[in-house]
Amino acid sequence: MRKISYFLMLSAVVLFSSCQQQWQKADEGMQYKIIADGKGEAIKPGQFMEFHFTSVWNDGKKDSIINNTRDMGSPQIIPFDSVSLPPMYYKIFKQLKKGDSLTTKMLTDSIFKKQPEAMPPFMKKGQYLFTNLRVTNIYKTKEEADKAREAGMAAAQEAAKVKAVVQTKTDDKILADFLAKNNTKTTKTANGTYIEVVQAGTGALIDTSVVVKINYTGKLLNGKVFDSNTDPSKGHLDPLTVNLTNNPALGGGVIPGMTEALKTLSKGAKAKLYIPSGQAYGPQAGGPDMPANSNLIFDVEILDVLNKDAAKAAMDVQQKKMMDMQKRYTDSMRKAQPDTTMRK
Repeated sequence: MRKISYFLMLSAVVLFSSCQQQWQKADEGMQYKIIADGKGEAIKPGQFMEFHFTSVWNDGKKDSIINNTRDMGSPQIIPFDSVSLPPMYYKIFKQLKKGDSLTTKMLTDSIFKKQPEAMPPFMKKGQYLFTNLRVTNIYKTKEEADKAREAGMAAAQEAAKVKAVVQTKTDDKILADFLAKNNTKTTKTANGTYIEVVQAGTGALIDTSVVVKINYTGKLLNGKVFDSNTDPSKGHLDPLTVNLTNNPALGGGVIPGMTEALKTLSKGAKAKLYIPSGQAYGPQAGGPDMPANSNLIFDVEILDVLNKDAAKAAMDVQQKKMMDMQKRYTDSMRKAQPDTTMRK
């Protein structure tokens, strides 16, 4: 809590100080301000700069944090030279000393001018992306920078573990409250996924010796569907093959929470899986339809359970089918474009 408070206070100081200065123009539509609080000499070519930064997107009404190195657990360390850095950043960074702060702003129009299709759907033209950066250290040699980078990675890993523990407790409370509110009876796996059996299956439980075929629909706790192989609007209606064996040639797997839950079911079963974010996609956002640390609900139906031999045979049939389709396509293209090469 102290680190978070310090960061918020620091950001406020940087923003307040930058408000007192005039924006300077850089290349490609960027503007910047430097708050020169540092001591000593400015960074030199061949040295390494360590810094924390926060990226903030403003939609004209409010600020939203896009990226924050303090949340990631460690600062960034980059070589300072004209080869590694774009000219625009090289010109700005060469003015910085240890302890200095830098604020930049750039229109989304400029950022995505060359690749407009790469602009996230929540961003619009005419909006600004701000970056607040503070230089925490300058290293003269690669050895010094590498040592600091290793220490930073270790700190980041430790911070991630702590955050994961907190997030696990948060997720479990959210799911437990949700299930209690809806009077849903479930069983809970060792790693925190809740399972509501809608229809019992028959035969042996699924284990690591089999490949299963399932139908599924994934949604958030608010009911918003983000993926499905039973909804034509999602564009893929084939059963999903889930490989639970240790043979990667038999197909791919699924998120940990679903893998664990499937092992409590058998062929023909239908169930709802309530999966905590740590057993799903964790802090990675899945676009505007799936925020970071989303708890998920999956409706699943076990269509078939195949042993390794049956799974291999089914995969061979599928591969042959794909090869035949490719051959038919190639043949049709050849007929549509006959060889017109001049013969001697």
